[in-house]
Amino acid sequence: MRRNKITLRDVAKAANVSQMTVSRAIRGLPGVSEQLQRDITNLALSMGYVPNRSTQETGHKEPTMTVGVILPYLGNTIFAEILENIETVLSSYGYRIFLCCSYNNLIKEFHDISALLERQVDGIIWSPLHLRDSLPAAKAIRKHHCPLVFVDRKIPNWKADVVMVDDFGSALKLTQHFLDQGHRKIAYVGSALDSYAERERRNGFLTGMKEGGLPVRDEWVMRGGSDIAAGKRAADQILACEERPEAVLCFNDSLSIGVEMGLLGHGIEIPGQIALAGFSGTLEMEIARVPITGVFQDAVALGKTAAEFLLKRMINPKVQFVPEERVLTTRLISRESSQC
Repeated sequence: MRRNKITLRDVAKAANVSQMTVSRAIRGLPGVSEQLQRDITNLALSMGYVPNRSTQETGHKEPTMTVGVILPYLGNTIFAEILENIETVLSSYGYRIFLCCSYNNLIKEFHDISALLERQVDGIIWSPLHLRDSLPAAKAIRKHHCPLVFVDRKIPNWKADVVMVDDFGSALKLTQHFLDQGHRKIAYVGSALDSYAERERRNGFLTGMKEGGLPVRDEWVMRGGSDIAAGKRAADQILACEERPEAVLCFNDSLSIGVEMGLLGHGIEIPGQIALAGFSGTLEMEIARVPITGVFQDAVALGKTAAEFLLKRMINPKVQFVPEERVLTTRLISRESSQC
């Protein structure tokens, strides 16, 4: 039996606002506060609302041979390589990709998911931005019975296939590398969004410091953006610390490169005065002015495994597979930035 479609009026009634306010919030138009926009879009997703941009109902449905892929951004080489390998596998089975980049914007993430569900993609591969605030989007995908695979990060306790790296163990490995080099005052530069990867990497760092019997000053744990510009700002914060750290661990390659550029711009010697390391082990980190220590993440395996997980569910829609979680190990790549 076909379910009644959730309408704009339903969302407005549940939110106790006008239909015009809901429309403006969902479309990202001015005139609605950022908090209200987030509340309304999260509510709309949790109710299973999908904006209707077409003039007719398509009903459900023969396979469209399309798959939605939602990644935070492609400026990070890891995500670009993940996408390439997802596409390689799926195209060999005749599927086309609809790519969406959320750019670390939860409202855009909502619009991306709405658009993919409206297009009736056969499945979605997604790297969610937030541990909690991405949850309504996951609920909307489930309400539409759309197969879902998480790649690189996940929403904890959500029943879906997952492929990612060991973020906690990798951060612990990098922290221990600093300790082995004799560093005791270590800072962490992370992302502002509470993604699963951010939480695990930060906790891996903190655990490494605790196991080493070392304190972590509040000013040594910094969180902002996740791009090069944010890394440069973090470098200024590092140099402004009351007690300057001897080493810095960064959440991703863009932050690592930005921190390096900022420190070098202030005349700081790397690694002589401040050592540096971060995720991942990309080419950008290898060819940086001072090559940066990192961990190798197998983007080929991440992309191919995500695609294979999704194919299994799309090809066998009536089979109830037990969700599978595959965690890939990483390898430390020691470079000049951390070598004493």
